[in-house]
Amino acid sequence: MTDQSLPDANVLSGLCEIISDPAVVIDAEGVFVDVIHNAHNGALFYRDPETLLGTDLWDVFSTTQADRFYTVIEDALQTGETQRMEYQLSLDGVDRHFEARATPVGGDAGRVVWLAEDITQRKQRQRKQALIERVFEISPVGLVVVEPSGDISTANARAEELLGLEREEITRRRYNQPDWEIYYEDGTPIPESEHPVTRVFESGEPVFGFEHWIELADGTERWLSSNAAPILGDDGDVERVVVGLEDATRLKQREEQLEWLVGTEILADVGGWELDLETGQIGGTAGMRRLYGMPEYNPTLEEAIEQYHPNDRAAVRDAIDTCRETGEPIELEARRKTADETERWFRLRAEKTVRDGTPKLRGIVRDITRDKEREQRIMVMSRILRHNIRNKLTVIRGNTRLLKEELGSSEFTADAARGHIDRIDRASRELDSVAERARTFDRAIERDPRNGTVHLRQALTDVRDALAEQHPEATIEVGTTDAEASGDRMAIDLILDILVENALEYTEPPDPTVELAAEPTSSGQVTVTVDTDESSIPDIERNVLTSETEGPVAHSRGLGLWAVTWLVRRIGGSVTLTEAPDGGTRVELTFPRAREETNAGG
Repeated sequence: MTDQSLPDANVLSGLCEIISDPAVVIDAEGVFVDVIHNAHNGALFYRDPETLLGTDLWDVFSTTQADRFYTVIEDALQTGETQRMEYQLSLDGVDRHFEARATPVGGDAGRVVWLAEDITQRKQRQRKQALIERVFEISPVGLVVVEPSGDISTANARAEELLGLEREEITRRRYNQPDWEIYYEDGTPIPESEHPVTRVFESGEPVFGFEHWIELADGTERWLSSNAAPILGDDGDVERVVVGLEDATRLKQREEQLEWLVGTEILADVGGWELDLETGQIGGTAGMRRLYGMPEYNPTLEEAIEQYHPNDRAAVRDAIDTCRETGEPIELEARRKTADETERWFRLRAEKTVRDGTPKLRGIVRDITRDKEREQRIMVMSRILRHNIRNKLTVIRGNTRLLKEELGSSEFTADAARGHIDRIDRASRELDSVAERARTFDRAIERDPRNGTVHLRQALTDVRDALAEQHPEATIEVGTTDAEASGDRMAIDLILDILVENALEYTEPPDPTVELAAEPTSSGQVTVTVDTDESSIPDIERNVLTSETEGPVAHSRGLGLWAVTWLVRRIGGSVTLTEAPDGGTRVELTFPRAREETNAGG
């Protein structure tokens, strides 16, 4: 040391100020003889450092912990070499991890410097890393890590299973080697430029649902769905790419089975469809074209939804959105129009899949119109028997009882008795009318509603003449027409009879006017209109024609409008109800127009 060298005390003082770890000097008896600390590291003693002086290890730590520390000190003094150890302390209720270095100092003085480093964060990082490695290894998804060089640096056990290779074989390859033999569905090899790992390295964006198949070493084919995501460095550059591999073989088999079922049209009245979620375009099988009566079926999603009944569009759209976002399968029933403007019920089923890297919804549609009609008929008939007939019988029984009481009363009057008899007679006739209407409907529905040709001028005139006798106060006008509809005459007569009678019943003026007209349309149909002045059809009855719904309490009064709805649909037509600006009501029927070669049958 030169004359200009600093004194040892100054050097030690400088070291104490810059040292980041606290240190103590402990003698051979385990007594703290000095403390080396500063304002930065003193807090790591978790007590006033000066209070350690003169105490020993057993005063500060548990006996077990103190004995461990003392053994390390002894080893350092005996060997003259630095000893290391890790230990854990619970300080203020928090577990902390430390690494200690005990170094002999002072020659024969028998002392060591105990330097303690808080390694709690390092331990936490190690535990997290161990957890990540464990999750990586036991993941049910095959995982591989690709370096910027293209080398595969890591693979887990599931990747070994899916790729049919040992881990060492996988990590000896690059992701873009021809040895992988990866193909699109049509057998075309996937070029490096379209490989998901290449795309991630170039764009920095993840790639999801990349579907392809590979040929394994044993010659078998395996379908895989790959998701590739970047690991970014602090500068935002892609440092690595993690690829997740899922076995999609069974899914592809299910798709092929579904395609086979749709292609062969095994089930009656079934059609298959597929929605491309990226383009919003729908493609349909021959079964779909047959169900909807179209030469081709490839609408956009919005065009297809517009064909559904206004009350069902929201449900269809919500089901598709939910399946798109969550993968929840679609299963619902909805009404939609076919090419000839006929409204029918369909059951939709679909699930989400990925094909050629494109997410799609694929499903089937079945015509359930007859099933729905049968359900509605059972419901309405049951309600009529339980409600309408019961009400009429209640009126008859009640007035019969009152009539008996009247006849036995000393205050008997013929007018009172006649009133009870009139009410019994009216209820009986209404009951008979309900039964006759039900019988007529049964006969009409059992026939073939689409068979025959109806001269609408004659049909409208016959309805007018029949109802004019029952409603002499009403004016029923029939417009001139030579339009002919394709359908059963009995069914069309019943439809018209119910609608005109219903119009007269709800028209407010004492001398109502009903106008009947028919004319062909350019779309190959015939439109029949029933116009009334100041008609006020109750909402309960309107719901039958507009939404075909009936609540358990607020139900329509009879079978009539339900029969109209069912028969019109069976004929292949539709029925709508609108309000006229003058307060009147228009019911518009649409029937298929009779073909020119069809012989008259009306």
